[in-house]
Amino acid sequence: AAARAPPRKPAAAAGSTVVASASLAASRSGRGRQGGRVAMAGWPWEDDDPYAKCTALRLQVGLQFNKSLLDNLNRLADSADTSTDDGLHQLMLEVVLALRRSESSWRYGSVDRLLSSSDDEGREAGAALQRWGIDAQAKWGDGEEWGKMDKRAPSGVTEYFVVTLCMSCYGTLCPEEQDLKVRNTTGVKKVLDAISGVQVDELMQLDVQWIPEEEGDSLSGMELTMKFPELAML
Repeated sequence: AAARAPPRKPAAAAGSTVVASASLAASRSGRGRQGGRVAMAGWPWEDDDPYAKCTALRLQVGLQFNKSLLDNLNRLADSADTSTDDGLHQLMLEVVLALRRSESSWRYGSVDRLLSSSDDEGREAGAALQRWGIDAQAKWGDGEEWGKMDKRAPSGVTEYFVVTLCMSCYGTLCPEEQDLKVRNTTGVKKVLDAISGVQVDELMQLDVQWIPEEEGDSLSGMELTMKFPELAML
């Protein structure tokens, strides 16, 4: 089956996206259907098993344009090696670190979380990432139409920059939050901290996208609110 294919390198689109996916067979080396049953043997109730569920999570951060972060993400797109579980995990940590270092530029944020049973070996979580990935890609690439959105935007000046981080893993991220939201920078940091705590054998998929992809492209405040209505001011 396709889900059991060996790990593969990410497809990168012009430096604007890193789509990295470890196959379930590779990421199940430490956990998964059989691993989950072994883990459950240590708990008398399924609800106490930390690997009874999978998490699919999408974190979006809108920033005041940050050239250092843009350069860092483009560098990762060129150099990231996701042919191994360790490489995929390292990429996740580097993206989290890059976002944390850019905290002073955070202006907007949003988070979505889907919890599903690990009995399906992460298929529902994988489907959520696929939907979110398509949604993110649909927000960029329409060329000249962007320039027509806000006539007040100075030509060639980027006002805002949006990074979308989608990932899935075994276990529940932020289990203490029944309705996970980000309303301020503390909330964004909490989600990033939870992501950084995911271990190599827990990570299943990672998808990182950003817009605009090059310095000098324009993303004005009006364009940001039109393209990303889900973002809330931090």
